[in-house]
Amino acid sequence: MPGHAKTALVLQGGGSLGAYELGVARRLYRDDGFAPVTVAGVSIGAITAVLLARPAQGLKPLQALEAFWEQVTVSGWYVPPLFQPFASIFGNRNFYMPRTDVYDFASWTYLYETAPLRKTLGNLVDTAALADRQARPKLLVSATDLEAGEITYFASDQKSLSIDHVIASGSLPPSFDMTRVGRRQYWDGGLFDNTPLGAVLDTFDRDDGAVPEVIVVNLFPNKAPVPKTMPEVFERMLNLQYANRTRGDLRLLDRFNDVAALIHELELLPKDHPLRESAAFRKVADQDYMMVPKVVNITRPQEAGTFDGSDFSAEAIARRAEEGFQCADRALG
Repeated sequence: MPGHAKTALVLQGGGSLGAYELGVARRLYRDDGFAPVTVAGVSIGAITAVLLARPAQGLKPLQALEAFWEQVTVSGWYVPPLFQPFASIFGNRNFYMPRTDVYDFASWTYLYETAPLRKTLGNLVDTAALADRQARPKLLVSATDLEAGEITYFASDQKSLSIDHVIASGSLPPSFDMTRVGRRQYWDGGLFDNTPLGAVLDTFDRDDGAVPEVIVVNLFPNKAPVPKTMPEVFERMLNLQYANRTRGDLRLLDRFNDVAALIHELELLPKDHPLRESAAFRKVADQDYMMVPKVVNITRPQEAGTFDGSDFSAEAIARRAEEGFQCADRALG
């Protein structure tokens, strides 16, 4: 159940679709008892994660997240209602703004500056706690290493994190520039893996033998009707690119459940039992197997449209947040 000592929260990326995660958080944090051991996210999910895990002093997790969405809402009062969903194309003053160096357009590799986002997060995140490897809950964000072509996971208990790591996780091309962290350049983690479940399992302590629970918030549903038009084809491609791909991983992990159970029983043998000294036993035991977690999926029911991820209008954010709350309420019972 939420609040259990072995609960983790995993948040997908998806631009303004992340307002759905706000609604889920409203349901999870409705009672003060929800306290996950790990919060992980990609892209907008990384922003959600850092606000929930490292809110600025004086703010509770949900308060920090609410403040973020209030600030990045594009009112669009100057735009006719029909075009308000597209108003953020011209910029979002607390998130991103169009580049102005048009004289050098031929050398552009991105369209928007993210300095506003850095300032917004700087005001809403406890950067000292973000850099503290002892701070809890554990925080995990991911980004794609451009040169290596690999996903990189930044875990708060392994290294000191900064706003740079969060920005890197959401550096989606061609909208945003690559982000340098140390000597490496990174793009959005969702390009490689939009649901970092496997990395989250590695953050759990395995000493108590308890089966962990992972709450996964999916912004892109796996299932959808077969497309019948070209726009539907593009939408289906978009959703499949970022949908949750962990089902196959979980099926594989299920095969290790019996191994984990066997190792647990063998560990109960007397310390002087010959089997405990067996090289084969020690090799398997040292793998530190754990039981496959209980996964609670909270998933947006409809596919994301091509421009849905850039709709920061007040109407869209309110609707998605309410949808997230209702879906979470049903999933959690």
